[in-house]
Amino acid sequence: MDYQFIRNDRAEPAAIFEMGAETLGLWFSEELGRDRKKLAHILNVIQQLEDKEIEHYLLQGREFNMDLNRDEIEVYAAITRDEGEVDIPEDTELYDQESITGCGLEDFKEVLLSWQEFVGRM
Repeated sequence: MDYQFIRNDRAEPAAIFEMGAETLGLWFSEELGRDRKKLAHILNVIQQLEDKEIEHYLLQGREFNMDLNRDEIEVYAAITRDEGEVDIPEDTELYDQESITGCGLEDFKEVLLSWQEFVGRM
């Protein structure tokens, strides 16, 4: 998985991921940002998954949610899986193919640790 971390025009950390994984970049940039408590919490959840203490974890965010299990993670726009009623015009279909990204748990952990190092230097 190809990605890079940059500072955006507001000097905030931003993640850019390869085509097909753009949602993951948005999640890092918009949901995680510099939030060290959230980062530590997610690393703790990953450790629990690796130690087989839990099987699954759902992290709900403002714009994106993340499903984690022992093998992989999936990030998706909250509206694509919203179980509530969404008021949209009849005959409208929601296209969510580009708003869902997944990867292996170990790969995600490596990216997360790289992000931690990147924001720690800012």
